Amino acid sequence: MPPKAKKQKTVSKVGVVTTVTTTVISPPLSIPPPASAPLSAIAARRQQLLGINNPDTINSQASTPEIEEHISSDNLDVEEEDKASLESGASDSESDSGSNDPEEDEESAKDTAINVPQYEKRERKVYTDPQSVSSFKPSRSNVAYLPSAESPNIAIIGLHRGETLVFQGCANIIPLIGHSTIFGYTMSGTAEKYTSKKAQSKMRTTGKEPLDLSSVSTFRIISPRTHALAVIESVSLAGSQREKLIAPKTAPSSPALKDQLERLLAMISIQNFDTIFAIQSAAGCGILGIEKVVPLFKGILTIKPPTRLRGNEDEERQAMFRFETTIPGFHPILEPKDSIAALKIPNTWRTAMDKLQEATFDEKTGGRAKKPPVSVVCGGKKMGKSTFSRLILNSMLNRYRKVAFIECDIGQSEFTPVGMVALHVVETPALGAPFTHPRQPYRAFFVGNSTPRDNPDYYMECIKELVTTYYREVSHTKGWAEDEDDDYHSDDDEDEHIPLIINTQGWIKGLGYDLLLQLIQHTMPSHIFGFHSPSSGESNLPHNFFMTMKEQAAQAGRPSINFSYLAAVVLSDENNNASPFTKYHPADHRALALLSYFYLKQETEGTAIGTKEYDGYLNDSPMWDFTQALIVRRPWSWDWANAKGIWVLFDQVPPSQILYVLNASLVALTGDKETGDEVEENAGPVDAAANAAPNYFPLGMFPPPPPEHTTCHGLAIIRSIQPATRTLHLLTPIPLSKLKKCNGIIKGAIHMPIHASLDHNEDNSTTATVPGVAGVPWKNVPYLNYEPGASSGVAGSGYPGSQSPSGSGDLSPRMGFAPPVKIIGSDAKVTRKNLGRKRLQ
Repeated sequence: MPPKAKKQKTVSKVGVVTTVTTTVISPPLSIPPPASAPLSAIAARRQQLLGINNPDTINSQASTPEIEEHISSDNLDVEEEDKASLESGASDSESDSGSNDPEEDEESAKDTAINVPQYEKRERKVYTDPQSVSSFKPSRSNVAYLPSAESPNIAIIGLHRGETLVFQGCANIIPLIGHSTIFGYTMSGTAEKYTSKKAQSKMRTTGKEPLDLSSVSTFRIISPRTHALAVIESVSLAGSQREKLIAPKTAPSSPALKDQLERLLAMISIQNFDTIFAIQSAAGCGILGIEKVVPLFKGILTIKPPTRLRGNEDEERQAMFRFETTIPGFHPILEPKDSIAALKIPNTWRTAMDKLQEATFDEKTGGRAKKPPVSVVCGGKKMGKSTFSRLILNSMLNRYRKVAFIECDIGQSEFTPVGMVALHVVETPALGAPFTHPRQPYRAFFVGNSTPRDNPDYYMECIKELVTTYYREVSHTKGWAEDEDDDYHSDDDEDEHIPLIINTQGWIKGLGYDLLLQLIQHTMPSHIFGFHSPSSGESNLPHNFFMTMKEQAAQAGRPSINFSYLAAVVLSDENNNASPFTKYHPADHRALALLSYFYLKQETEGTAIGTKEYDGYLNDSPMWDFTQALIVRRPWSWDWANAKGIWVLFDQVPPSQILYVLNASLVALTGDKETGDEVEENAGPVDAAANAAPNYFPLGMFPPPPPEHTTCHGLAIIRSIQPATRTLHLLTPIPLSKLKKCNGIIKGAIHMPIHASLDHNEDNSTTATVPGVAGVPWKNVPYLNYEPGASSGVAGSGYPGSQSPSGSGDLSPRMGFAPPVKIIGSDAKVTRKNLGRKRLQ
C-alpha cells in the first residue's frame, strides 16, 4: 500500500476574492511514466483513493459509492477541463498512430493509466467582501452587559456617527439616544423624548440627568444570508430633519426591562456617543427553527460559534468574543467572513429616495403635501426592485404613520406567499427578508401561479381592483382625474395621508411590457422608478418608455410624472464572482416564504387566533413554531356546504375527480368583499343530500372568481377529506375571524414543498418509537415513496433502511446489506427539484 497523499493548502487574497489553491502530492510510482497523454484528474484521484500501484490490478479493484462520491466532489472544478484535455489527447494520438486497432487502443489505455501526474492543482474561489464588516469594534467602554445570571440576553452599545454594525441572525433593537438607520428606516431614540432641550443638553454634558424609560420602541430585525445582511448605521440629523420624522410607536416598559436599561445606561458614558441602543435576543420568535425543516437552508441565520478563548488573548479579542457569544441568535460580523454580503445602497437609490421624501411636503406652505405620492417601481429581473421598494417603504414610514403597498410580483412577493397579488396597509417597517415579515393583507387575490403568463387578463383585473380599492378606501384623497379646485382637508387625521408604493413584476418584454403600461395608465402615479443596467441591455426597459409615459399623461390631462433612473444591483464582484446570496434560486425563496407562512404560530400565550391581540401580533411581530411538524398539527374542520364555489385554475378536472385533486393540495381561501357592514358568518344546518358534492365551477365553462366581489384571505393545505361528512381538514395560519368569512376555494399551479409533508423532527428525535410520519410507519404513509436507506433506521422497526432483527439485512436482498444513511434535503440539487423550481418558474 503506498503512503497516503499529502495536501498542502495556500491561501492568497486578491481584492474581495480569496483563492484557495490545493496541491495534491501523489506518492512516487515504481514505473516511470511513458510519454503519452496524461491521465485525467478524476482517474488519477480514483487510482490514488484505491491505492493502486500495479497497472494490472486497475480493472480488478472494486469501487465503492463512497469513493465515487469523494472523487466526484474532489474534482468538481476540473472535470470539464479534463474532458477537453482527454478529447484533445485522443485526437492527437489517433492522428499520430494512424491505427484504429482495438487491441492497440487497450494497450495504450493501460500505458496511460500508469502516468499519474505528480501534482494536481485546482482553485476554489471564495467570496469575501471587506466592506461587509462592522466598523464598530466592541470594547469595555462602548458595550455594557448585565451579569449573565441575571439577564444574559441583553446589552447596550454606543456608536459614534458613521459607525456601522453588520450582523447575521435576529435581534430586537431598542433605540434609546440619537438616531440610526437600517434598511432605509430611521430609528429614533425614545429615552429623551420627554425631557426638555435644556435637560437634554445637561444630560449630554454630565450624564447625570435621568432618562425617561417608561415606554420604548422595539424593532425586530431578522438578517439571513439568503439576502444582503442588515447594516445599522449611526447618523446625525439636523433640526429640520428631526422635525419631519414621525415619532415611532412605543409600548410601556415592563418593570424588569426598565430596571435593566437603567442599570446598563449607568455603565457607559452616554455623553461620548451619538447613538445608543439596546440589543435584545429575538431567538424566542422561533424563526431560527426554519433551518431544521430543510437542510438546504441550514446556516442562513446561524453561524458556527467562534473558537473558545485560551486565556492569553488581548483585551480586544476578549471583547469581540463576548460580544459574539452573549446574545443568542445575534451574530455580529466583526471580521471578514466567507460567503456573506451586506446591504449597500447605490448613490442613485439614495438620490431617488431623497426626491421622493421631498415630494411629501409642500414648499409653498411648508407643510405636508395635499396629495401623497404614488410610486411605481419597474424594471427587469434581478435588478433590485424588491429591495428598493422595501427601502422606500421604510423611508416613507418616517414621514407617514401608514403606507399602502401593492405587490404585483407574484413570484417574489414581499408580505404574502407566492401566487398572490395583495394590497397592504403597513404601519411598521419591514426590517428583513420577505419571509421574515408575513402579513395579513388588506385585500388580496390568488392568481395561482408564479407568473401571469398563463392568464394575463385575470391578473390585470386583480391589479386594477387593488388600485381602485386604494383610491376608494385607503388613500382618502380625491382622484387625480377629478377637479383640482376641490380642497382637501385632513388637519385632524394624519393617517388620511397614505402614500402608495407598487412593486411590479420583472417581465418587461412583449406581453409583460403591455401589462406594465396598462398598470401605469390605471394607477396614475406621481413617481416612476425605472431600473437600468449598462451591462445587461436585454433586461432594460425600452428607450422610449419614459417618453411614452409622458405622452399618456399629457393626453389624459394629468400632472407630469417624476422619472428616475436607478442603477441595477451588481450581483458579482470585479472578478465576476457571484455574490453569496445568489446561490439561492427564486424557487428557494418561494419555498422559504411558504414554509415561513405555514409555520406561523396559531396561538400566542393562550390567546386564540382571530382576536384583536393576535391580529396585531401577527402583523407587527410574527411568531413561528418549527418544533411541531405540519403533519402532526390539529387541522380546522370546514364544511364544504359553506362553499359558494370551488375553482381549479389551469387544469381541466372532471367533477367526479374534484375531491381527488383537492386532497393533500395547496389552495387559496376566498370570501366576499368586505364592506362597512359585518359579513354574515357561515353557520347553520345544511341539507346533506343537496350538498353531497361541492359546488364546482369547471375551467373553460366558468371564469375565475370576479375580483370586484371577492377577496383572498390566505392559503391553506387540505390535509385530508371526509366525503361522508362533507368535511375538509385545513392547515392554515389565517386568523379565525377571517377563516369564518371564507366561502370559496381556488387551486392553482402552486404546489407545497415536499418538506411540508415530512416530520423533520423524526431523524433527530431520540424519543421516537415509530419511525415515519406523525407516528405512522413509513410503509403505511400514503402518497409518499420513501427510498430505502433515507433515514437512520431503527432495528426491528420494519422501516426501509433499518436492519432486521436477525441482522440478515433482508430489506435489501440484492445488495445483501442496508444502504448508507441519506437524510432528506442533504442533496441540494434534488432538494431544489423537490421544492418545485421547474413547476414554479
